[in-house]
Amino acid sequence: MKVELFSAGCRLCQRAEEMLQHHFPQVDWIIHRAAECRDGSCCALAEQYGVRAVPSLVVDGQVVLVGLPGPQELARLREVLSRGASR
Repeated sequence: MKVELFSAGCRLCQRAEEMLQHHFPQVDWIIHRAAECRDGSCCALAEQYGVRAVPSLVVDGQVVLVGLPGPQELARLREVLSRGASR
């Protein structure tokens, strides 16, 4: 399972990153931070996935979360990520 987080590095994105890593420590995170993308590859990848806002979480090429997750989103993510881990 490939889990990618797209981030602008703002406070909201940082908070989402910390929250997701806290709730899902077993996940091998790939984090695409706008400030670290020098060659435009992150933007091209975001466009390929259909990412239109950050923070955005992409699992196996599908956008599954946009913005800061609340309790309902965390519960849904727990299901999505546990299914992927059991493959």
